[in-house]
Order: sequence, then C-alpha cells, then structure tokens
Amino acid sequence: MQYVLAVLYGLVFGIANIIPGVSGGTMLVIFGCYDKVCGALSLNLKEIKKNIVFLIFFGIGAVAGLLGFAVVIKWLFGNFPTETYMFFMGLIAGSVPLILRNATSRGEKFSLLCNVIMVLAAALVIYLSVLEKSGVVASAADVEGIGAFALFLIAGFIAAVAMIIPGVSGSFIMMLLGTYETVIASIHIHSLNFAVIIPTAIGVVAGLVLGARLITFLMKKFRLWVFAAILGLVAGSLYAILPAGFGLNIDTLIGVVALALGFMIAFIVGKHTEVERD
Repeated sequence: MQYVLAVLYGLVFGIANIIPGVSGGTMLVIFGCYDKVCGALSLNLKEIKKNIVFLIFFGIGAVAGLLGFAVVIKWLFGNFPTETYMFFMGLIAGSVPLILRNATSRGEKFSLLCNVIMVLAAALVIYLSVLEKSGVVASAADVEGIGAFALFLIAGFIAAVAMIIPGVSGSFIMMLLGTYETVIASIHIHSLNFAVIIPTAIGVVAGLVLGARLITFLMKKFRLWVFAAILGLVAGSLYAILPAGFGLNIDTLIGVVALALGFMIAFIVGKHTEVERD
C-alpha cells in the first residue's frame, strides 16, 4: 500500500507542477513527504538511502503525472476552468493547518518580523499575479538558437527552485517568463520537442538540486522565517489562481463544491500527517 501511495503522491506532484498557480511543494507538504523529497533532491546520500524505495515509486508517479496528464489537465481547464481552479484552491487552503502545525511543532511562536515576512510574501505573489493577468509577460516566441536554449535553461532553473517551495508555482513562474505554453506543448506525448525539453530539463535538474540545498539550509538557520514566508506565499497563491469565470454563475456554484472537496481532502490528509518535532 505504501508503494501505491508513493506513486499517487508523485502523480499529484507531477500534475501540480504543470498547473500555473498550484504549488508542487505545497502538495508535498499536504502528503507529508516534503522532507523526504527535499533530502533526496539536495543529494543527501543518507536520506536517499533511507527512502530509496519511496523515492523510486514517487519518481515514477511524478514522471507519469508530468507526461501522461498534460492532455487531461489541458482538457479540464478547457472545459471546466472555474471548477478545476477552485478545487485546487481548496487543496491549497486545506494545507494551511498542516503548515501551521509544522511551524509551531517545536513550541516556537511567530514574532512581529514573521508576520511582516508573511505579508510581504503574500504581496509578492499577488503582485506577480497582477502582472501576469495584465498581460505584462515575456514571450519566447521570437527567440531562436543559443538565445532560446539559454532562455529555456534559465526559466527551467528558476521555475524548479520555485517548484519545491510550498506555496510557489513553478509553472506560474514559467508563465511570467513567457515559456510556459511552449514547454507544455513540447511535452505532449505525440509531439515531443527536444529543442525545448533538453535545455528546460537541464535547468530544472540544476534548480531542484540547488534549490533543495538552499531550502534545507534556510530551514536550519531561519526556520520560522521560512514558514512565515511559506504561509504568505500560500495565501497569495489563492488570489493568483482565482479563475476568471468566478462570479454569480453555475460554474462558480459547482466550483464552491469542488473547493470544499479539495479543502476536506487536504485537511483530512494533513490531520493524519506526522510533523517534525526535533
């Protein structure tokens, strides 16, 4: 059963990372496997050896989620955008109690500085979202050759670092950098574009390894500050993925049900997730 769960967690992580505004890192927190994955990504051999079986099955699920569900996600957003976005909003909101439990599991309390960091982090995500919704987004359409290779490599690197931070969406960052649509189109199972996939993959791998090391370091040195930032990023991401169709309509009504369902799933899973206490 644990292997099935590992594949399922990887599947959700992979799917989350192709949806702008939805954080793969948050999904790892929801399912209680954030430390395992970050430990492996930071190339901590002790952690890799300890969780090798879980990581293998998780990796299988993640790859399947990225490649196999790109078409499904495209269909869901094409046909039920409001309901789909609101379901993920519920998942994100439902993860907040678990994040708070993790933050205060050692008896520490948020200071005034932590609250300031939280507000600034939320404001940053909202600001980036406003830029994206206003159309102030870069475009990769006219970039070719070495310039295109560098653009996709850098975008992949930045997105990967964001990807493992709970509350931050790697796909959202790619959208801001103008590479999202091209990358998603390139990983379609029937039309793989390796000129895009290869530099993006190199950037993603480098970003995951270095990003995981950075997050691990920050968690050791500035634990409460990091959690405060995470809570702010999570809060801001709720605005970031608020669907354009939100309003007084049947789609929003169904979306409210989807939101409640997503919240309950995340809350129940979080309630039964162990937190680190030492």
